[in-house]
Amino acid sequence: MFFTSLLNISKLDIFSLSSWGALIPVVAWSASVLTFVYCMIIVFKAFFGKYKGETYDRKLFDAPIGMLISPVILALFVVCIFFFPNVVGRHLIFPALSNVFPSFSLTAGSYTIQAWHGWNTELWMTIGIVLLGSLLYLTFRYWKGIYRMFPEHLSFDALYNHTLSGLETGSAKLTKRYMTGYLRDYLVYIYLFFIAIIGAVLLFMGAFSWDVSGDSTLTTYEWIFIIVMATAAFAILFAKSRITAILLNSVLGFSIAFFFVLFRAPDLALTQTIIETVTTVLFMLCFYFLPEWKKENTPKRAKVINMMISVGVGLLFIAVGLSVNSGSLAPSISSFFENAYELAGGKNIVNAILGDFRAFDTMLEVTVLFIAGIGVYSVIKLGKRGRETIEEDK
Repeated sequence: MFFTSLLNISKLDIFSLSSWGALIPVVAWSASVLTFVYCMIIVFKAFFGKYKGETYDRKLFDAPIGMLISPVILALFVVCIFFFPNVVGRHLIFPALSNVFPSFSLTAGSYTIQAWHGWNTELWMTIGIVLLGSLLYLTFRYWKGIYRMFPEHLSFDALYNHTLSGLETGSAKLTKRYMTGYLRDYLVYIYLFFIAIIGAVLLFMGAFSWDVSGDSTLTTYEWIFIIVMATAAFAILFAKSRITAILLNSVLGFSIAFFFVLFRAPDLALTQTIIETVTTVLFMLCFYFLPEWKKENTPKRAKVINMMISVGVGLLFIAVGLSVNSGSLAPSISSFFENAYELAGGKNIVNAILGDFRAFDTMLEVTVLFIAGIGVYSVIKLGKRGRETIEEDK
């Protein structure tokens, strides 16, 4: 194989891709020979070399016998797999491949693992590595001077050490650059990465296309609530107190409840109204114990960056929503609505979905709300105890 590759290289153009393909086995075989040589040096010099005496001040102890259990088990596995490879293949490897790759099919007897494949090219290459590597090891003292022909700073070891040192220095500088200790900077990095990756994928896949011809037209009431929600969301940015921000946020939630009424979903409208009322009260209770909201003197550059990121994330979500609305990546779920009574035993479609089709998700949502309630209750109790302690100290 080695000489065949050399002969092929001599017949081909050195600048052609096929020449480099023929050179790969030659380089790999040569590297394997040198690898065999330094493995022989490590084994014989370390375990069979001349004893040089103790070089440590402290007394050394051998590892406990228990540490040999793991390598012994692995060695036994290697020996067993060598003699019985098809047992492991049929009962472990092939079933795992079938689960990872559904298109992978295995028929009885179609795959057979063998330890002996005859006197093939690979075996002769291995024999050549062992013979030439042994010869080079035995004559190592005669040709090891070749290493002194090249300056040490031009060796591959020096190149590796300099490269590793440069990578460590560069990574340390990069880490200090973005690890500033400020939450705002980390959020900026996350949002910029989100905009760049999602936007690039959508642009590369050609997903920035949508068709609204099949959508229904907006009524007057829908336009009114859209304007109200947009105004409330924009006004939150200029709120001077937490109470104002909470009330404006509740305007958004209650407007969604009105949308459910317009869409003829009274159950969802009632649920949204209750949740929005409870969360508004919880927000007020929590913020009551927080310090007074003070205006921050944010630099103009930071404000511009925040505005650009906010607009970018908003536009990206709008584009994603319109793109998703124009395509269908999953089959329709209308059958769950049409056959709710037969599938779940309930005539109320919303209740059937919440209590049967997605009962596990509903249970987790209730659990989250329960945990949030416990957290709010704990904050209130701790706040009262803290105030009582302060009054007693006074």
